[in-house]
Amino acid sequence: MRFHGKTDLPFEPYFVVGAQRTGTTVLHALICTDDATNDFIAESNYYTELLTPFLSGWAQFESKTKEFFVDRQRYIDYHGHLMRAVLHDIWVQLGQPKKLVLKDPILSLHMHILAQLVPETKFVISIRDPRDVVASRVVVHRKAKPDVQVSDHDIARFCNDFNSSYMALTKMPGTFAGRALLVPYEGLARTGDLSSVEAFVGVTCRKDKVWQSELTDINTGKSEWQTEQYGKPLNADSIGNYSKTLTGPQVELVLRHCGFLMQALDLPLA
Repeated sequence: MRFHGKTDLPFEPYFVVGAQRTGTTVLHALICTDDATNDFIAESNYYTELLTPFLSGWAQFESKTKEFFVDRQRYIDYHGHLMRAVLHDIWVQLGQPKKLVLKDPILSLHMHILAQLVPETKFVISIRDPRDVVASRVVVHRKAKPDVQVSDHDIARFCNDFNSSYMALTKMPGTFAGRALLVPYEGLARTGDLSSVEAFVGVTCRKDKVWQSELTDINTGKSEWQTEQYGKPLNADSIGNYSKTLTGPQVELVLRHCGFLMQALDLPLA
């Protein structure tokens, strides 16, 4: 991919985000079945990591950054141009689709920053019962470290990761007004109803084409993070699986840590 330095965006940029293990991958794959989008592709970690120097420079602006940019607004403008230019090059690399649709759960932590640097961006945000999310994280933990017990500290850490992925929605609602769609995984998986997603992005999702891609081979690159649902049609098989993985005290711990956020997002847990 060559750097062109072009900052115009002759396309609509969408990012599929949400905490890890909330169904972002299948949601991204479904959206990318429309001819107006790019093919399903791996996570856009590279693009997300471009926010790291911005955050570093912002934190040290007065002591180390100010001399290069004079004031914070010029600093914001400069990095906005940088993020736009790279996004433009990604668009070229992916065939110049009408709608560029990228996905990265880690971006959830800083989506409010990208939303301000590149005002054209919109966000499709997957969310799921945090009990199932934490249970899925526990499964990953056990695959990676089969001899290590999952502690309450680990459960709390998984909960913190979940909460951090959505905090910007509650603290900066104005930033996302008209630019974000929250998609509860349970409703999507049970009904298969994609109408709200289709209306928001302006696409028609083809379930018969899900996971088909000339850019990504879903049969390669397997890791402990890959779930049994990867590559399968949308289904509700994993809903409520937390009861098989978490102990009663662990479930209560998740509810204590994450219940307030779900309430704030009008998605209270039963």
